[in-house]
Amino acid sequence: MGDWPLVSARRFETFVRWSAYLLATAPLFNFLSGTLTTDRLVETRPATVATVFGLELALVAGNMLVGRRNIDALVGRPRRLPARGLAAWTLVLVALVGVLLTLPGAAMGLSVAMAIGSVAAAFVPVLDARRTLLLNAAVLVITAPLLAVEGSALLATGMAVISVALWACWSNVWMLRVLLELQEAHESRAALTLANERLRISRDLHDVFGRTLASISVKSALASELVRRGRDGRAADELGDIQRLADQAGTEVRRVVRGELRPAWEDEVSGARSLLESAGIRCTVAGDPVPEPCAEALAWVVREGVTNVLRHSSATRVTLATATGEDGVLLTVANDGAGAPEAAGDGGGTGLRAMSERIGALGGRITTRRDGDWFMLDATIPLPKGAAA
Repeated sequence: MGDWPLVSARRFETFVRWSAYLLATAPLFNFLSGTLTTDRLVETRPATVATVFGLELALVAGNMLVGRRNIDALVGRPRRLPARGLAAWTLVLVALVGVLLTLPGAAMGLSVAMAIGSVAAAFVPVLDARRTLLLNAAVLVITAPLLAVEGSALLATGMAVISVALWACWSNVWMLRVLLELQEAHESRAALTLANERLRISRDLHDVFGRTLASISVKSALASELVRRGRDGRAADELGDIQRLADQAGTEVRRVVRGELRPAWEDEVSGARSLLESAGIRCTVAGDPVPEPCAEALAWVVREGVTNVLRHSSATRVTLATATGEDGVLLTVANDGAGAPEAAGDGGGTGLRAMSERIGALGGRITTRRDGDWFMLDATIPLPKGAAA
């Protein structure tokens, strides 16, 4: 089901090609039928009939080659058409018309008209509607005097047949164009979906393992210090936590790949407080309850914000503050260890960009500011319609 535009386009391309090839043979069949209905034409002028038949075959071959080249150009596989081939094709048409004009009756007028019409149809695949209309008008102007000689009935029939053939060819090509555009859109959508999925996995892995690696780093340093102080029991507990974090990381990888990782606000706040306290950083949580529609996105912000504090600051205090109002929900992650400006966050790296993408998708924004040694990360998300403030 997923490849149906591609399959349909290929099948319809085959239909368009063979329709064009069938149209290219119309002069030959028209001439053969004309010779059969013209009294004694074969007996009286066999050499001329044979010449016309040979020229008709050459014209049909040229029509097919030019039509094939133009359809190839339409589907994105352009072929070079030699100038000598075009010149020979033109000479064949001129010679054929010249010989046909010497033949009597309907075999002359209608055969000339069909020959010119088939040549025009070979160019239709690369023309738009306006140019096709102009080409149709030009063919009718050229062939009308030839058909009028045989009477108004043949004139009307010939002009109708030529016009229907040209526009049938154009309609088939137009439908092929639509299918090709649909195929291109389908492929672009698939590529965009794949790129978005890769971006999601990359962003989630960064957010998940940034926190996990920061936790392992903090607990490893703490375990090392406890060992040096001779507190082996407490150090063993920290090493056990490190093993648990490593096992948990494997589970989280699988959940990230499957798109099942959905952090909860309360769990992230609790985990952030525990991690910060393990690193000797006092954590204060204050403010309003977070509405459920905003909880998951802000939980990611807490995770990334706390990870950046551990990685890039020398903080001793961290505050997680929330405020809910009519304009939305504001989360502020503040720490007192900003130090130099480049140490305030992750330097505008992957983490901050990932947070901005998550919040931006909900119509919110991420901003940062400094106040002395304090660095504040603000995440604002508008409340969805119908959500209680």
